[in-house]
Amino acid sequence: MRPVTVSGGMPPMPGENDSPSGPSVRELSWKSFDALSLELARGLASTWEPEAVVGVAKGGVFVGGAVASALKRDFYPVRISRRSRDQVVRTEPKAFGTMPRELRGKRVLIVDDVAASGETLQLAIKLAKRAGAAEVKTAALAVKPKGYRPDFFAMETEDLMVFPWDYDFFAGPTVSEPPPDEEG
Repeated sequence: MRPVTVSGGMPPMPGENDSPSGPSVRELSWKSFDALSLELARGLASTWEPEAVVGVAKGGVFVGGAVASALKRDFYPVRISRRSRDQVVRTEPKAFGTMPRELRGKRVLIVDDVAASGETLQLAIKLAKRAGAAEVKTAALAVKPKGYRPDFFAMETEDLMVFPWDYDFFAGPTVSEPPPDEEG
């Protein structure tokens, strides 16, 4: 199946940062997030119709929720992570909790914000099948050029993505790298 792409990825919108020195940090506004999520939903709906959408926490909950809303499908958040309190604490992703029983016999779309190694999405596929999903496909808002290829995605980039939900309203970005204007 051919991935859904936004022709080469969307150009930065006002309020976004794209470093002129090459791949670095790409900041996505809520407006761009909305546009990419809708494009992802429309594109995948033209070739496949999920009956349920699972969003992988943290970022996949935002993307999955937006896609599920656009498709008018049931949405289920699932936490699969290598992190604890935003610190990497394990080498392989781990599920916290279980996949919902409501997935049994359904076509399920598993969504994350970024697909890099694919380990999180692959674990989610395995868990959804174990929960009885009839068919499972994956989607991500962004993919890394040499990384895992989900069935559907909206953009491809080498940049570190900073999403609107990565910010603490009072403290600023929660990513471990400094903002581009503060690099030495």
